[in-house]
Amino acid sequence: MIKQQFEEQSGFEYRRNSRLLAIYCLYSERVKNIFLETCKWFFDKNHIKDLLWLIVGLVSIFTFANVMMPEWPFIFFAAAMVFTSSLYRFVMVDKDFASDDVKMVTRKDVLNFIVGKNASVILFSISIFIVVIISSSIFDASFLNINFLMEILTYSFFVLGSENIIYIFHNKSVEGYASGSKRDEIEDIKIGIENFKDQIPSLIMICFLLFLFFVIGFRPSIYFSIFYYTAGTGTLIYFKKKA
Repeated sequence: MIKQQFEEQSGFEYRRNSRLLAIYCLYSERVKNIFLETCKWFFDKNHIKDLLWLIVGLVSIFTFANVMMPEWPFIFFAAAMVFTSSLYRFVMVDKDFASDDVKMVTRKDVLNFIVGKNASVILFSISIFIVVIISSSIFDASFLNINFLMEILTYSFFVLGSENIIYIFHNKSVEGYASGSKRDEIEDIKIGIENFKDQIPSLIMICFLLFLFFVIGFRPSIYFSIFYYTAGTGTLIYFKKKA
């Protein structure tokens, strides 16, 4: 009798664990697909040149600010936070993405959508900051340390956590810049103005964080910033599932 109960319990545990594993694999596959689709856009043949020039420009600007103005870290970290915020808004509300993303933002796939998009932002921003640290170390070896990267990530996670909350009520798609070297100046100015308007809630949030970190002197740990980011992401997922 005991043996039979044990076998039944073992069979139940096995089936439950199998279902959980299947669900985990399914969600992981969907997250990976959304992540890869987002990354694929950057490396599309129509965008690769723009991406390379963007990376060169970002690395140059960040390296210059890091090396030439070490006594004003406020400037570097403010620029890093604006970059992270802009990157998030780009992959979440730019029409090039939003037109393909509508079908994914459903109650069923909202978790995969949000996790996949956030993962692409985190990977891209970390890659840029690592290159900046390496290039800065060419001029000053003291920049080549893990603590500096952790400090950048701490502020970036606060920005991303806040952006996830902002996206709950501010998620209207915006027109993106056309790719290529031939530009329509008037059209670029119009798009720039619309993008600036879209960024206003994010800029207000960044100003508040800068005041909190560099005026009040709040120094959060990387663990606290990850907790804040997780809470912000969870809040977005909760409201999107309820919508």
